[in-house]
Amino acid sequence: LQDVESKADMFLPEKLHEAAFRSGTLGNPLLCPIGQLHRATVDSLAEYHERWYRPERIVVAAIGVDHQQLINLCIDNGFADLAPSHPAPAADQSDSNGSWFRKILATGGANSRIAVPSCKSVYTGGTWFDSKPDVDFTQVYLGFKSAGIDNEHGLYVYAVLQMLLGGGGSFSAGGPGKGMYSRLYTRVLNQHAWIESCVAFHHCYTDAGLFGISASCRPRNEHALFDVIATEIEAVAATSGKRSSFRRPYASQEGASLFEVKRAKNQLKSNLLMNLESRMVQLEDLGRQIQVSGRKVPAEAMIQHIEAITPEDIRKGAAELLASPATVLAQGCVDGISQFCPQVAANHGIKL
Repeated sequence: LQDVESKADMFLPEKLHEAAFRSGTLGNPLLCPIGQLHRATVDSLAEYHERWYRPERIVVAAIGVDHQQLINLCIDNGFADLAPSHPAPAADQSDSNGSWFRKILATGGANSRIAVPSCKSVYTGGTWFDSKPDVDFTQVYLGFKSAGIDNEHGLYVYAVLQMLLGGGGSFSAGGPGKGMYSRLYTRVLNQHAWIESCVAFHHCYTDAGLFGISASCRPRNEHALFDVIATEIEAVAATSGKRSSFRRPYASQEGASLFEVKRAKNQLKSNLLMNLESRMVQLEDLGRQIQVSGRKVPAEAMIQHIEAITPEDIRKGAAELLASPATVLAQGCVDGISQFCPQVAANHGIKL
């Protein structure tokens, strides 16, 4: 745990979720707090396993195998003898062979009852500042509530917006497909030598998402860094042809152009199709989709959704981000950002 805490790229996203969803659910830590390690006993681990590792939560996914052959393999390995932890309705308890799990196998998961928490995630927003003046770089995160998987159109809007903003590190080997024409490269990294990295992120879950920008810089520039990334969020929410409230002289702050959106969509489609060439990615994608939504969305349908996104969709999606309270996170030299954060956020129409 101490090793993870020392790695900002692993530790800070956890703290970001804790700050964004303070009511629990998605804000519950995935990393065990050090103060609670003593509670991890043999009995508590067995209770955890019994609670969550249940037959009705199982998804069996396979690529490159006949469906009936997969069913037979599952039956031969004891899956057909599993009973649900909670009795199902009488009409669903068995099929002609008398097996509850056999019916799920035979239907390919379409009628499966995957047990998920009944409570909805509640986004709250918030701030978290961790003063570490001795570190080499100050890390800053600016996040907002976005669409979850249950909002299919919004999901693709934010996927395109993430590609449009793009970003990366201040140094790149370059070459085709590196995203160096994205907004966070051309408008941020290419303009500010003191910014070490700047990249858009989107964490997506069943009923909610977390979209934003993470960036890092040398100490004592963190307040200016927050202003820069807030400007980029505000800019994509601006109506095409109209300027946002604060304008930097070297970069237009109009909303995303048709050309930018088309390039982002092409890049997203390219990444999607290239990833799906891997059998391992196909397998993971199949299992995740069945686990979350109970159905498999083919690549052709995904492409159609991506093609349907317009610049106005991007503008509305970005504007919806600003409608919710922001989540602001910083680690390193945080005196500047903690002091000026409320004023800078207000200047860009960001709620805290």
